[in-house]
Amino acid sequence: MLTNLYVKNLALIDEIDIDFDKGLTVLTGETGAGKSIILGAVNIALGGKVSGDIVRDESKEAVAQLSFYFDDDDLKSHLQEQDISADDEGSLVIRRVISSGRSRFKVNGCDVSAAQVREIAPYLLDLHAQRDNLRLLKEKEQLSLVDSFADGIEPLIARMSEKLCESKDISAKMELLGEDEAARLRELDLLRFEAEELEEADLKEGEDEELEAKFARGENAGKIREYAFSALDAVTNSEPSASSLISSSINLINSISELTSDSEISQIKDMLYDADSIISDCAGELRRYADGIDADEEEFALVTERLNIYNKLKDKYRTDTPGLLALLEEKLERIDELADSEELVKKYNERLKQLESDMKDICKKITGKRKKAAEEVSRKLVKAAKDLNFNDVRFDIDISSTGEFTSNGDNRACYMISTNPGEDMKPLKDVASGGELSRIMLAFKTITADSDGTETLIFDEIDTGISGRTAQMVAAKMASVSCGRQIICITHLPQIAAMGDHHFLISKSVEGNRSITDIKLLGEQERVKELSRLLGGDKITEAVEKNAAEMIELAEKYKNNG
Repeated sequence: MLTNLYVKNLALIDEIDIDFDKGLTVLTGETGAGKSIILGAVNIALGGKVSGDIVRDESKEAVAQLSFYFDDDDLKSHLQEQDISADDEGSLVIRRVISSGRSRFKVNGCDVSAAQVREIAPYLLDLHAQRDNLRLLKEKEQLSLVDSFADGIEPLIARMSEKLCESKDISAKMELLGEDEAARLRELDLLRFEAEELEEADLKEGEDEELEAKFARGENAGKIREYAFSALDAVTNSEPSASSLISSSINLINSISELTSDSEISQIKDMLYDADSIISDCAGELRRYADGIDADEEEFALVTERLNIYNKLKDKYRTDTPGLLALLEEKLERIDELADSEELVKKYNERLKQLESDMKDICKKITGKRKKAAEEVSRKLVKAAKDLNFNDVRFDIDISSTGEFTSNGDNRACYMISTNPGEDMKPLKDVASGGELSRIMLAFKTITADSDGTETLIFDEIDTGISGRTAQMVAAKMASVSCGRQIICITHLPQIAAMGDHHFLISKSVEGNRSITDIKLLGEQERVKELSRLLGGDKITEAVEKNAAEMIELAEKYKNNG
């Protein structure tokens, strides 16, 4: 339930703070007072689009904030999935701040995106503007309304979408295979040539790195050998050499040991013996390494030739060795596809036939559920419409096949209606006037609200085009529906205004050469005056005021008696 609307620096609104309650809340006011701006602020807070001039004072932030009380497990789960903290007491605050052309959203103090807010919105309220009546005339919307009553249809539609996606993918592959034969043969020849080139190279991952090391060693074999023997001389043959210097140090330390038994000298002597052993090992390794350096021109030529093969292929295909190996696998697979295209087409055709059969079966089940739901919707809609002064209405929803598969099945829905005795059933789009369409939409809203559990319904002049007894019946229907949920309605009809549990007046004034929209909760006498204005226009007589008071009294009796 919507409990509060706070708006600041938005369009004609300087600042308003409105508390809402359960039941039927009506909003009235002169034309141009800014009634639509109030509900526009609700839409803005829920992630709706904003125009460039929506901010009243560009030097300040604009704020649209909604507060709700909720006890919906689905909404709680959705908030948790979005990593939004849910209040344990069931309160939810959505705040949008607009500044310098940019918006920031918060839900219960958590930063969120506009998309996240728009996902939350359907759980909180259903806002219906007059232009939304035209949705009923759209084939897609008509089918969607039926689906909202079709139990178990979602898994079937999900399966249908999967099957159709696979079918389209296979068809695309077949189209590629079905290109002209000359092009297929040209591609096949090129692929075979390139695959043969890669296979003959007998590439091995890591081999190119080993070849590069061997190449560098072979290319510099003379210098490497020279440096290795020079290092060996420095260790063993030079005067003085590392080995001879260590030996001299050991002799001197032994002489010291004969003169003293210091433990430090003993440790130094052990270290020198270790160094002598290391020097000896190093000399042996250097000798073996130097002797192993052999500038074998034949071997070097083989290494160079092999390395050139790698480098040539890397340059040609612009990838490394792992990439070349992967490329070979891709080309071999494509060769198999092209070479065995006839067999593959046969396989694809068999799968397409199976998919078509599966989709027909799924569509049949979807159609069955839709027809059953259509009967339920028609029955409920006739009952609701009679409460809105459609005494002789007949309604039917024709579910037919389009003959084409879509992810939503293969159906179209056509709403058929007859509003007068003896009239043939005709498509809704060819029959309904503006006022009739408003009442039919209201009837739909009352039955869909029961099915989707929407707690708050907001109507923006859904009563357009009706008057007299019909207006009274619409008012009674709204009052009846509001017993189980919250309804907020902008209206120009006194019958609906009289039926409200709470009545707000929206007015416009001028301050400092600027228009300001304000909203005020009316007391009992103020309601009588506003209702008198709705009844009598500019000239309000005592009789009009008496009539207004009687309307409010009768409305209260109706609500109390149910």
